[in-house]
Amino acid sequence: MRISRFAGLWLLAWLCLLPLAARAQGVNRALLVGCDRFVTQEDTAPASANNVMQMANALSGGAMNLETLITRRNDVASPEELEELIQAAFSQAEEGDVSYFYISTHGVWSQGQLNGDMTLLLSDGQREEGVTAGRLREMFDKIAGVKVLILDACHAGAVIGKGVHAPFDNVFQGADYKVICSSGGAEESWFWSGAEEGEAAVGAGYFSGAVVRGISAAGSYGADENRDGVITLTELKRYLLNHHGESTVQVYPEEDDFPVLTYDAASYTGRRRDSYIENVSFDSDVLSLEEPTANFSFTVLRPVHVAYQIIYQRKGRWDFENAGIRYDNAESPGSRGYLSPGLKERALTLDLSGESSYGYALVQIITQADGQPSLASSRVLCVPPSAGDPLLEILPQESFTPDTGQELGFVVHHQYPCELTVTIEDMEGRTVRRLASRQGSRPQQLLPRGSTFCWNGRENSGEPAAPGQYRIRVKAYIGGEMYEALSEPVTLLDSQG
Repeated sequence: MRISRFAGLWLLAWLCLLPLAARAQGVNRALLVGCDRFVTQEDTAPASANNVMQMANALSGGAMNLETLITRRNDVASPEELEELIQAAFSQAEEGDVSYFYISTHGVWSQGQLNGDMTLLLSDGQREEGVTAGRLREMFDKIAGVKVLILDACHAGAVIGKGVHAPFDNVFQGADYKVICSSGGAEESWFWSGAEEGEAAVGAGYFSGAVVRGISAAGSYGADENRDGVITLTELKRYLLNHHGESTVQVYPEEDDFPVLTYDAASYTGRRRDSYIENVSFDSDVLSLEEPTANFSFTVLRPVHVAYQIIYQRKGRWDFENAGIRYDNAESPGSRGYLSPGLKERALTLDLSGESSYGYALVQIITQADGQPSLASSRVLCVPPSAGDPLLEILPQESFTPDTGQELGFVVHHQYPCELTVTIEDMEGRTVRRLASRQGSRPQQLLPRGSTFCWNGRENSGEPAAPGQYRIRVKAYIGGEMYEALSEPVTLLDSQG
């Protein structure tokens, strides 16, 4: 995990994490682990402990109807201790039950390592050992039912082979696993820390905050796209990609209808809205050097103070230290951002006069009500150069077998930020699946620079594609020019041969 700071007075005073609910049938159990005190890495206190504490508070209300809830903070320091906890929490699980495991800690992995060697640090500040992804899989293979793993750590996506150059191996491949990772394999996973000298230490994870806004009353269940009372894994991923820009969330399986959360939509909608702003929408996540202005809108539900923080990507990382706050004084000049209820349409112009005129910017929308600042949403903006060949290169797996749960992972190298269209074609050139359409790239800390994608082996209709050979076609748009690349054939295999 990496630390950022909200500028000035904007300290997130509360964070409620992950009131996850499971299937209607079966028994739900949860184990929540946080590590903040380390021997070999910087301390993150109290971010992970706060995540676990707020999760426990949320779950104790019975949103999941948990039979078992175990929380541990800063006292799990070895794989053996972790396995004992997993057995204590989930050993009674049967088929049809759901076991939720959340961990917030440092993640250690580097390009070239086996994905199973990605390591989550376990520490109490005096003792420290790591648990590898491979070892974690062995622990959970002993547990029956569906296992939902929420990994809040740097490089977490490596465990499912996503957000990496290679290998694309998924340690948790299989129908019994649902995995949500705070970042890609090459990425850092940021948390905020706003404590000033003499103040109480506060802090928590950007990822965990975005999750709770998507699946809880605190965020008006924003991830529920069709408002049917069921938030699926696919809905949650889409919500996080649109409202969590600090890192690139990765999930397994892609486009999965597993219900991460269920709630009474009709009853909730008629009763109240708990968030202060909703329906944050940007006209586009791609700007130009000629028009570096982001137009966006949101709805204010109750009177609130609003500000915007803009963070630029510099030298491959978000430059939180030099971020600046802009209060929304459109309605009340000098009011430190006071807004009344209603639809708001706003525009923010980026300052592109720095080291590089193109790149990426992160816009954070911050609210403050009753003395409690909170991050409402964040969005990555892509600014391509005026001209330049992105030098496209596509690096896919040679083959994959989707009916065993395997997915096709691949990386697209592009020298510059750009808009990308990515399609899967059969050998006759017919489009089988469109994965992206004029989609702005986002920084994933890959070297060489690029973006990662994944195909689950299904056509646009949702039906499984036939076994055989396919190609990946990528189009990149920069400065009015289109650049194109076509991959070597990849083979979709059938487990029956």
